[in-house]
Amino acid sequence: MTAEAVALIPEPAPAPSLEVVPDPPAEVTVAEIAAGVTSTLVEAWNAIRARHKDVPEAVISMATGGRASAVELAHFAPRRWRLRAGDDVHHEVFVTAESLADGAAKVFGYLLHEATHAANEARGVNDCSASQYHNKEFRKMAEALGLVQRADVGEKWKKKYGFAGTELGEEAAKTYAKEIAALDKAMHATRTPDIFATRSRGGGGGSKGGTTDDADTGADAGGDDEAPTGKKEKEKEDRNYVKAICKCEPPAVIRVSPKTLERRNIMCGDCKENFASEESG
Repeated sequence: MTAEAVALIPEPAPAPSLEVVPDPPAEVTVAEIAAGVTSTLVEAWNAIRARHKDVPEAVISMATGGRASAVELAHFAPRRWRLRAGDDVHHEVFVTAESLADGAAKVFGYLLHEATHAANEARGVNDCSASQYHNKEFRKMAEALGLVQRADVGEKWKKKYGFAGTELGEEAAKTYAKEIAALDKAMHATRTPDIFATRSRGGGGGSKGGTTDDADTGADAGGDDEAPTGKKEKEKEDRNYVKAICKCEPPAVIRVSPKTLERRNIMCGDCKENFASEESG
């Protein structure tokens, strides 16, 4: 099974200052802010594809990452969208609204990170494990697309996540200067992360953070701990993984928490069937 890949933050972002966000230009309404950013991200993706033929088409979206945005900047998920007419499926690239606070250049770097996963998926190359270890295949493609390893990533973190801590290289920044400028122009506002905001009606869940030397912290593809409660018994429950299998012959096997398997449909990319508990099969 192809693991869903995410970009990780080696260090938690500092709390945002309480500055007044200026009103957008008159020609941009508040309702159009998110649409403008998404449209610019689509244009940026097309620019990447124009230079790197291995990068496939994808559905590009941008919205809040919720409290998971503490560790997830963006993600690439293969074959998540199915056309209403026909059976064609397309990949997904998602950028969190919270990541916009990092600035256009860094957001473009996050997009290149997901383009790396997308290119390797199109080539049939496995570049990331379910625990988010980004291997040498990811590194080779990432460097080809213009990414470099962050200098502030610690050795313990790299041992856990490999080459996951990427950023935009100088040459790539020059190559995509036009797209980065367009993205910067489209960013008329940023979203306050939920980890700093007052809980809203219907809200809940928790957040996770990571440091450059904390090898036990990070987000994995299965979405375990998606709603931490702070109770030790809940944390232990989420660690009691079970085996789940698909309908392939022989079946692929994954390990996942019972709660995640209950709440989410995890589909095998080959047989297009959802994974189910081995015991229930």
